[in-house]
Amino acid sequence: MLWHEKTWTRISAIDKRIPVLIPLGSCEQHGPHLPLFVDTLQVSTIADKAEKKLADRVLLLPTLWLGSSHHHMDFPGTISLLPSLYSQVIQSLATCVLEAGFRRLFFLNGHGGNQTPVSQALSELVCANDLADDAYLVLSTWWDLGKGKLDEGMKTREISHACEYETSLMMAIRPDLVSMDRISEGPMALDNEWIKTENLAAGRVSLFRRFRRLTASGSMGLPSAASPEKGRNILEVITQEVVHFVTDFAGWPDLPPIGPRD
Repeated sequence: MLWHEKTWTRISAIDKRIPVLIPLGSCEQHGPHLPLFVDTLQVSTIADKAEKKLADRVLLLPTLWLGSSHHHMDFPGTISLLPSLYSQVIQSLATCVLEAGFRRLFFLNGHGGNQTPVSQALSELVCANDLADDAYLVLSTWWDLGKGKLDEGMKTREISHACEYETSLMMAIRPDLVSMDRISEGPMALDNEWIKTENLAAGRVSLFRRFRRLTASGSMGLPSAASPEKGRNILEVITQEVVHFVTDFAGWPDLPPIGPRD
């Protein structure tokens, strides 16, 4: 079901136990071979396909296309909110859904830079808002949801940025926007026992730098190894994982307060 196609009376009448799916994208540089709207196009396609499979078992909001991408601002075309402002936007969005009576909110993220401000927003919200504390607020980035299931047949082990994974997915969903002849690849900026700049999640320390110090072209990984077949596999795997999670999420038990007590 699509949130934005309902009337307010229909929203009021819908079973509030139904999970609400909220896709999060961005508008930022993705190297010279991919368009600015990669993250939004990808997460929107995944969410749309999952909604079609779930039908009346999920309520899908329109994708929030404006993300937190200031670390890409040195590359022209990026449109971004500062992390602190993005957190406020997420809190406002979540509060609106909560005020409408829904108690199972699933934020499906499509841009790595959104992860920290969304986590901050939801962490603060459950502490300050009793409706949020009484609800389930869940966040996952799509490649985390598919962890361990996406690297089959891939030359690179992990997703990075405008890489083999993202390029393949774009070749599957919008091949008209992919310019393989413009790919520019370079060596990893840092690769040591503490951190790998093309797989920050695998590092033992966290690094905070703007993208201009990590890549000259704006892309990482091996986009030249991308293919439509790999992209179709990614799309199928992630869509099924979203469907599987939302189906399970709908049946999670309530968590009533059990403390504090002596």
